[in-house]
Amino acid sequence: MTKREHPLKGEFDTETARWERTMREDGTPAALEIGYAANGLVALRMAEDPEGDLLIYTPAEWEAFVEGVRDGEFDIETWEGEPTIEIGDDLPEQR
Repeated sequence: MTKREHPLKGEFDTETARWERTMREDGTPAALEIGYAANGLVALRMAEDPEGDLLIYTPAEWEAFVEGVRDGEFDIETWEGEPTIEIGDDLPEQR
């Protein structure tokens, strides 16, 4: 399946798109690939599952997403040193 249809954004051709794999800070390949289609659409997919789900963005949506990343909108605090919470299967019954 090379062509994916988004009901509002149009068609994304996975075969003709230019794909780039994201990289970690240490230079090793990360989990995501970014695809750039000739019609301007941009897609994200898991590199290990190229036939799996795609997130498809218009050029304006992609630009807003990239700006948000650069501005730190998606930064999260590290949980390093925080206690681990174990969730067991023996939850109390709801009444």
